[in-house]
Formats: sequence, C-alpha cells, structure tokens
Amino acid sequence: MYAGSIVYMETQSLKASQHAQVEGQIKQLAQVIAIPTWNLDQQFINSYLKQYAVAPYIRCIELVSDANLKEQSPKGCQHPEQGAFLHSEPIIYEGQYIGVVVASFIIELDNQRLNFILLSRLPVALVALLSIFLVVFVVFKRWVVNPIQAMMNSIEQFQKDGEHHAVNWHSQDEVGTLVEVFNEAQKRQIHHEKILTSERDKAEQALIELKEAQSQLVESEKMASLGSLVAGISHEINTPLGVARTSSSHVNDALTKVQKSFDDGTLTKSDMHSFLELSKDGLHLMTANLIRASELMNSFKQVSADQSHDEIRVFNLHDYLQETVYTLKPNLKRYQVAVLIECDESIEWNSYPGAFSQIITNLIMNSLYHAYNKTEQGNIRIQVMEDTDTLAIKYQDDGSGMPQDVLKKIFDPFFTTKRGKGGTGLGMHIIYNLVTHKLQGTIEAQSEVGSGTSFNLKLPLNIKVEEPNTQSQSL
Repeated sequence: MYAGSIVYMETQSLKASQHAQVEGQIKQLAQVIAIPTWNLDQQFINSYLKQYAVAPYIRCIELVSDANLKEQSPKGCQHPEQGAFLHSEPIIYEGQYIGVVVASFIIELDNQRLNFILLSRLPVALVALLSIFLVVFVVFKRWVVNPIQAMMNSIEQFQKDGEHHAVNWHSQDEVGTLVEVFNEAQKRQIHHEKILTSERDKAEQALIELKEAQSQLVESEKMASLGSLVAGISHEINTPLGVARTSSSHVNDALTKVQKSFDDGTLTKSDMHSFLELSKDGLHLMTANLIRASELMNSFKQVSADQSHDEIRVFNLHDYLQETVYTLKPNLKRYQVAVLIECDESIEWNSYPGAFSQIITNLIMNSLYHAYNKTEQGNIRIQVMEDTDTLAIKYQDDGSGMPQDVLKKIFDPFFTTKRGKGGTGLGMHIIYNLVTHKLQGTIEAQSEVGSGTSFNLKLPLNIKVEEPNTQSQSL
C-alpha cells in the first residue's frame, strides 16, 4: 500500500512537471512566432512549428491568426479526442491579440526514474513507518493496554474473592475516565450483590418457613379429616354396641328369673319355652349388632391405618372403595345422597391406599358440603375403568355445580367459598397434590351451575417408588 502511494504521488508529480514544461514551451512558441504571424511569414511560421513539434509527446501544433492564416505541424494533423491534453496560448503583438497557438500533447512517464525513486525512498519510508509504529505501540501500551489489563486483573480477582480491587490509574483523558467509571461500577456491583445475597437468604428462609407452615396446615387438615372420621365411626359403632348391650341385659334378666324358678321348683314348661325363645332372639340380635360393629371397626382400622401410615401395597380396589364409603356412612346418613360404585371386583391396584382413600373421602365430603343441602336427594357415582397400565376414575355428583370463575380456582390452596363457615380451602388442594405427586397421575374438573360436578382421574396401575418426604415437599 505504501509503495503504491509513493508511485501514485511521484506519477502525479512527473505529470504535473511535464505538463508545466509543455505549457512553457507553447507559451514561448507564442512569443517567438508573434512577429512572423504579424508579417504573415509562412516560411518562418512553419519552421518554428516544426521545431516545436519534434518533441515526442507533441501530437499536433496549430496556429490560427486573425488574418485567416492557418498552419499545422505535422501537416494535416488533428488533435486527439481522447488520451491527450490540449493547451492554447494567445499570440500577442505590441499588446494586440493577433491569433492563437493550440497544441495537443500526451504525458509519457519515465518508468526507470519511477523505479529508482521507489527503490531509493522505500527503505527510508519503511524505517520511518517502523519507528512510528514502535512509538505508537509504546504509547498505546502505556496509556491504553496497561490500564485495560489492570481492569481485567481486577475482574479476575473480584471473581475469586468477591472483593473490590481498585485500578490505580489516573489520567486526564478518556482512559482515565473509563478507569474511574470501572472502579465506581465495581463498588456498586459489590454493594448490590451484598443486598441481593441478603434478600435472597431472607427469601429462602421465608420459603422454608412457608413450606413448613403449609405442610403443618396440610397435616392438620388431614388429621382433622381423620378426627372427623373417628367421631363419626364412634357414633356409628355405639349404636350396634348399645343394642347388643341392651339385648344382653334383657337375656340376663330372663336367665335370673328362670334360675330362681328352677331353684324354687316352680319352673314350668311354658316358662322354659319362653326363656329359650327370648334367649334365641336376644343372642341373634347381639350377634348381628356385634358383627356390624366389628365390620365398622375393621373398615375404620384399615382406612385410618392407611391414612396415618401410608405405604405402597397391592389391594382390591372395589373392596377398598366399599370400605372407604362405609366409613363415611355417619356423614352420609345426614344427607339424602347415595354413593354408587361401578368397579370391576377383580381390579388389583399397586399404589398408596391411604392417599386414594383420602381423595375419595375429600371428594365425597366436598360434594356433601357444597353441592347438596340435607333435604335434597342426589347421587354420587364413582366409575372405574381399567386400561393396560392405567386406571381411569370418574367421580360425578348431580348437585348444584359451580360457576366457571370458581372452577378455575378450585385447586388453589386456601381458596374456599365457605370462608368463615368452616371451610379451609385445603381439601381440593390436597386432592390435587395427592393425585399429581403421590399417585403420579392427573386430575381434571368439569362443572356447570345446576348440572353437577365431575372429576376425571388417570392413575398408573403400578406406581413408581418415590423418594422419602416427596409428598411433604410437594404439598
């Protein structure tokens, strides 16, 4: 690039020099030829024109006078239209314009001279350029590279220990301003990071406390549900046990009378027959009520044990649904609502029975509490369909239903339409978490006002073993 610049500049210089030389010659010719032109001496004019036209770069010289005298050299030459320069010079004699000389010429460069100039100046120029480069490099390194390197080292140290490492550089230029801005920015960054770290720690602690509180609330809700189950079962068991106790007391009284008659010798055949009939009826009544109490207790023991200590086991889904609904009879007796179960009796399910029982319990209690009043008749239908590796369970009531704005929030924690009336807003949230996390399935709700509510559950037939505390972390 540098060599090209030198060639270009020298070329332009030579062109300008030759151009000036030709113009000087034409001007000289115009002065020499002024007298012959005034005298119309064609011989002298042609002689002068030939002398000046000998130059190799002259293409055509033409003289035109006011007296209609026109001479050319060489004879019959014409000025080139392209590739040549054209110069005209007026002919003045005693201050009067008497004609004009027009010359066309070309510029021919001396390549040997150009090469000599290039070869002679190039080393000097290279030395000068190298010197300039070294000076610029030293200055650039001193005033630009060094402070930038210092800032990079400061950043590396900051990434290692998180402390501010000021760059010690002061100059009254843009680099000095940049260093000052860098130092100030690093200080602010450290300050902001300390604030962010503090706020993050607070947020993490608050999240841990919130999860613990939520877990306690969920556990309290589960225990409250279990407590309600205990109260209902206790009342339900008291009835057959009371009947059995009354019957036992009645039979015992009859036995005392028979014993006394026997001891007195007044026992008759009819007395003995009456005693046997009463005893038979009494024992039958006691047996039936004790069996009923035993069935209630067995169902309660299984369901409550599953809800208290939930573990994976294989169980018959149909029988377990029956047991779960059976434990809810004390609650169902206060409503005119029947629970219908449509499930194949052969389905064996490997899952968490306690979680499933709590889901069904919460769904039924939610329907009783929200969808029906105590004088309204209704039906709750639980349909179970088995696929290759999936259970599809549809729970549907024909109660009052719910509007769409409530349906959208039904699984949100602490959302309830019975605020202040005993509703906690955790029942449906617990159902959602048990289905999606504990039982590894999905649940969808559909409802319209006046048309009841349905829940569609899809659950795996064989659940994957979860890590400990997965439920408490996800709820």
